[in-house]
Amino acid sequence: MPVHYADRDQLLTTHLRSGDHVAFKELYGLYHQLLYGVAHKYLKDAAMAEDAVHEVFVKLWLHREQLDPAQGVRNFLFKCLKFHVLNLIRDHQRAVAKQQGFTQLAPVSHEEPEQAVLFNDYKRAMEHAIEKLSPRKKDIFKLRTIEGLSNEQIAARLGISINTVKLQFSQASQLLKHCLKVFSNTLLFILAGMWL
Repeated sequence: MPVHYADRDQLLTTHLRSGDHVAFKELYGLYHQLLYGVAHKYLKDAAMAEDAVHEVFVKLWLHREQLDPAQGVRNFLFKCLKFHVLNLIRDHQRAVAKQQGFTQLAPVSHEEPEQAVLFNDYKRAMEHAIEKLSPRKKDIFKLRTIEGLSNEQIAARLGISINTVKLQFSQASQLLKHCLKVFSNTLLFILAGMWL
């Protein structure tokens, strides 16, 4: 990381610790694309990658007072992203192995209580958003994300075209992304109010 970049990171971290929303927004702009690129590389899904980034920034706000300005936030952000992505992959693998709907997972032991609550709230928001999908979109989304079927396999199972599968999945992903973004923004607003 260039020196001036590191200095900017440290300065913004100092302001963030005191609850500065402008510093938070600037850090979001500074790291969003980097985090999204890493998340998308491993999750292979735009909506899930975007949701992972939102989750990481919520955690940044929650734990801002524990940040060390000398260290900045870069390592914190990427560490949170790493654990979040690994948890998502682990959860997906368990779901695929069981070949059924969502499994009730206990929070992993390394998570702090606030993170565990946040994870469970986020999971419930995701489940609620999926239930709002039309039956066809819901089937396609679950077959793709939970059972891990390809577009071709889904098309064959449901007796529809591959293009229909792609379109329905894309629409479902966009709807879920919107619902979860609203959830994340609402949560961030509530948390920001709590720290004022």
